Amino acid sequence: MDKQIAVIGLGVFGSEVALSLMKRNFTVLAIDEDQEVIENIKEQVTQAMILDTTQEQALLEAGIQDMDTVVVAIGTGHLENSILTTALLRQIGVKYIIARAANKLHERILRQVGAHEIVNPEREMGVKIANKIARPGFLEMFSLTDNVCVVELPVPDSFVGHTLEELNVRKRFNINVLGVQRLRREDVVATTVAHKDDAGKAAKKEAVKEAPNAEAEAEAELDDKQDARRMIMNISPANDRFQKSDILLVMGYQDDVNRLLAQK
Repeated sequence: MDKQIAVIGLGVFGSEVALSLMKRNFTVLAIDEDQEVIENIKEQVTQAMILDTTQEQALLEAGIQDMDTVVVAIGTGHLENSILTTALLRQIGVKYIIARAANKLHERILRQVGAHEIVNPEREMGVKIANKIARPGFLEMFSLTDNVCVVELPVPDSFVGHTLEELNVRKRFNINVLGVQRLRREDVVATTVAHKDDAGKAAKKEAVKEAPNAEAEAEAELDDKQDARRMIMNISPANDRFQKSDILLVMGYQDDVNRLLAQK
C-alpha cells in the first residue's frame, strides 16, 4: 500500500512539499482553508480538501488519523492555528507529525504539544545561502556532527580522466567520495565512441555538416531535464574515470573539503 501523506497549509512551502511527494508516487491529501488555493492544486494531488484543522471533529471526519505522516505547513502568520492543529493531530493519534516552525519559541511549543519533527525552511535556506556565499564552489552542503559535512561540488579539472585509485583521493585529502552525478548523455557518448566503427564516424561527420548545432541543442535540452543526470554510488576505484561535467558527492571534515575545492 502506498504511504499516505497529508499536507496542511498550502502556501509556497506546503504546496512544494505536496507536489514533490506526488512526483515520488506518494498518496497526498492537500488541505487548506482557502477555496481558491484548493481549486488551484486539486488536479495535481490525490485529493484536496477545504478544512478547518483547528476542529477535532473535522480532522476525524477527514480521516487524518489514518495518515502515515502529516506535515503541518501552516504559514508563520497563523502560529496559533499551527500549534492547535499539531496538538489535535497528536491527540487523535497521527503516527508521525512534521511541523513547520517560525522561530525557536514556536519550535519549542510545537515539540511540547506533540510534533515528532520540526522544520524551519527560512532558517535552513538562510544557512544554505550563507554556505554558498562563504564557499562559492559548493553546489550543495549539509553539516553532520563534529565539523563533518557532506558536499556536492564540481569535479576538479585535475581529476578528469583519472580514477580514484590513481588520484589517491582518500590519502591526499582525507575525504570519502560517496558518489558521482554524471550526465546520462555522457554515458551514451562514451559507449558510442567505444563501439562505433569508421563508417559510423563518417556518417556522424556528414550529419554534423548538415546540422552543425543540432547536437549541442540536443545536449542543452537534455541538461535541462530533471533526469539528465544519474547518481553512481558504487564507483569503481580502479576503472571509473572522472568526466569533465561530473559532480562529486563527498564526505569529510570541512577543512579537508575546502582543500579539495581549492584543487585545480
